[in-house]
Amino acid sequence: MPSPHSATAIRPPEPRRQAGVPLRAMVILGTGLGLTLAWATVLILLNVTWQDAMNAQIRQNSNLALSLGEQTVRVMAAVDQATIRMRDTVLSGELGPADFKRFANETGLAPQILTQLSLVGPGGRFVGSNIDPTGEKTGHVDLSEREHVLVHLAPKSSETDRLQMTGNGLFIGRPVVGKVSGKATIQLSRKISTPQGGVLGLVVASLNPEYFEEVYRDVQLGAIGVVTLLGNDSAVRARVMGGKSQGMGGMVNRAATNQIDELGRSGHYVRASGLDGIERIYAYSRVGDYPLLVFVATSTEEALQEWRASRNVALFTTGLFSMALMGAAVIFLRSVSALESTNAALRISEAEAHSASQAKSEFLAAVSHELRTPLTSIRGFAELMELRLDQPRFKEQASLIRKAADHLNALLTEILDLAKVEAGAMPHTPTAQNLAEIVRSTADFFAITAANKNLQLDVQIATDTPPTLMCDGLRLKQVLNNLLSNAMKFTDTGSVTIEVDSTEDTVRFHVVDTGPGIPARLHETIFEKFRQGDDQVSYQHGGTGLGLALSRALATLMGGTLTLTSTEGQGARFTLTLPRHPEHPIAV
Repeated sequence: MPSPHSATAIRPPEPRRQAGVPLRAMVILGTGLGLTLAWATVLILLNVTWQDAMNAQIRQNSNLALSLGEQTVRVMAAVDQATIRMRDTVLSGELGPADFKRFANETGLAPQILTQLSLVGPGGRFVGSNIDPTGEKTGHVDLSEREHVLVHLAPKSSETDRLQMTGNGLFIGRPVVGKVSGKATIQLSRKISTPQGGVLGLVVASLNPEYFEEVYRDVQLGAIGVVTLLGNDSAVRARVMGGKSQGMGGMVNRAATNQIDELGRSGHYVRASGLDGIERIYAYSRVGDYPLLVFVATSTEEALQEWRASRNVALFTTGLFSMALMGAAVIFLRSVSALESTNAALRISEAEAHSASQAKSEFLAAVSHELRTPLTSIRGFAELMELRLDQPRFKEQASLIRKAADHLNALLTEILDLAKVEAGAMPHTPTAQNLAEIVRSTADFFAITAANKNLQLDVQIATDTPPTLMCDGLRLKQVLNNLLSNAMKFTDTGSVTIEVDSTEDTVRFHVVDTGPGIPARLHETIFEKFRQGDDQVSYQHGGTGLGLALSRALATLMGGTLTLTSTEGQGARFTLTLPRHPEHPIAV
């Protein structure tokens, strides 16, 4: 046996301190701070200017919406008054054919804006208008199915349309083609009710939506800017986009424009249009107390066009500055030649440390071999004495010597195997192995132990598990043996189970027990060499803490992994995962 003093300790030379390392760090830090400061400043300024551009567009759109809303109020108020005067005249019984034209002309809106002011009888038939005072030209056509008539004569059948009813009973309907005028008009209607609750008919005013569209065309909002006159029912009364009329009479997706009837007097938001899906900056204003809103919208892309140009210049300039700064830093760092010598010293130090670690492993392997020779002799003589001695006392003492030798031999085997793995000298020969045979034979080895502790020992192999696996059967048994040994050692009641399943690329071996479990803080600690869960575990169950470290090293050698899933008080699950098609042994 070699003397412990015969080996010379390897002490790697200490690396030289170099001025280049702190200087390099300072240069990199300074460059990084400069770049961070430059880009942070630019991004903050861009964000501020972006917000300013958005706010400016919102203010412009809000002012336009308010102005257009006030203009629309004047038109609606004049027509509203005309319907009230005609209603009162009908109730007084003094309405004559000439009154239709008189009431229409008093608004100052006929005929370009107020296309027609008409009277509809209680049965829903046309009576007369400023175009046809007696109804002789067009006949007394039936209008009872029209929305603006039905809402007054049969309110229960069109409950949703009551969103368009004002507080004083004026209903503002959707644009329809009039049966009398033959033009697409916005219908405003008011019921004529007697004090006793009877219905004498309706006053209907037909507004030309083209008037609103002509006004909206004069607003400059870009190629896809939009001005919309919208009702609480989400129906478009008039809409102009990019100077062109479109979408009149259509419905806007209520989810895309908020709940129209729940919007306040005025406001703004940014959202994709419910009609064409383009994101716009919307500002809206209610048209007095009428169930209408004027929306003015500018596309986000057009509103931010100038900002984008400024942004591109700022980003380009900052990019040039960044490249110049980094170029200067690179040129400066290349002049620090001390960096190369530092890296060389570090590589030498790493190689020497690796050499020292390998020497340690080789030393442990040599010592283990030297100890095994006398240990084998001691065990052999103890076993011989146990067989030949007659006295029970001496026989028991010989048995204790043999068991102690067996335990010491197992410990030396673990140390030797671990040293071989660390030194890269552990043989690894993958061959086709019968999985069921390996797993069941390993489990059978612990059957007596399980029976003595009243534990249930089960083997469960999934049906889709391949019958064979290319692996080192000896090392696989060694890992499973260590895991089962630990499970038997720490499980007092319940069961220990070996489960085998597979995926497309791997085969997994699970050793599951119902023992005390392992706290999460110790899940990695127990895989370290000479480490167990805590001092109490070592005292109660013995062991050196090499079994799991060796098992994980062997798993890595076979190209696999060994992991743990456990909760304290709920048992433990150790999972060995091996590749179904291993390539080469992995150095550990």
